[in-house]
Amino acid sequence: MTKNPEEFEAPITEHLTELRTRLIRSLIAIFIFTVIAFTQVNFFFDLFQEPLKKVFPDLKLVALTPTESFFTALKISVLIGFVLASPFVFYQIWKFIEPALYENEKKLLVPFVLFTSIFFVAGVLFAFYIVLPLAIRFLITFGYEQLSVEAMFSVSSYISFVIRLLLAFGITFEMPVILSLLARLGIVSPTTLVKIRPYFIVGIFVLAAVLTPPDIVSQIFLAFPLIIFYELSIVLAKILYPRSIRGQEATK
Repeated sequence: MTKNPEEFEAPITEHLTELRTRLIRSLIAIFIFTVIAFTQVNFFFDLFQEPLKKVFPDLKLVALTPTESFFTALKISVLIGFVLASPFVFYQIWKFIEPALYENEKKLLVPFVLFTSIFFVAGVLFAFYIVLPLAIRFLITFGYEQLSVEAMFSVSSYISFVIRLLLAFGITFEMPVILSLLARLGIVSPTTLVKIRPYFIVGIFVLAAVLTPPDIVSQIFLAFPLIIFYELSIVLAKILYPRSIRGQEATK
């Protein structure tokens, strides 16, 4: 099995040029979908309010500054633009690393783009329909019962809260795809994944605390799926890890 002749032979400037090209294409795709989303921002804004209306139907959002509504609409449009453009972005990521792969590894293009897109959207939907209503109910109820605080959200703070949670779940749900890909390429072995499991679990809870809003509900709902995904990644790694490398490790 021979390596692609382009691998690592091009000077660093060519790799940087290729990276810039892929980034520009990805940003153009995100920009186009952002513009499209902005034309329908009323629909998406109503959609983003659903988790709040589901648990507190009478609670209304307010704008505290003259520019808040506009920039909130822009935030929503950028997020939707990124989600819609994500398959193309993942494709650009793959095309950037493709020259460093064996010919048989290049066949992973379609599964990589497909599953990264599926898991990203699955994470976003999981956060939107399950985690957000529970987190909102917990936070507002806690504030009212423990501090006697009436909830009144600015539109910007609420949408930022939603976007942060959606992106956190969308990105972290990519873990089984990334680890499976690394195992298939022989970069990470199943044995290594098993050895670092305790450290990874601790890291998951730290990551959940950093990425999610400061409430126990969203942190738990992010941490436990990631632990399950990690165990799934170990199983997939054992299946996908190249036999040739496995044989070499066994003879050492």
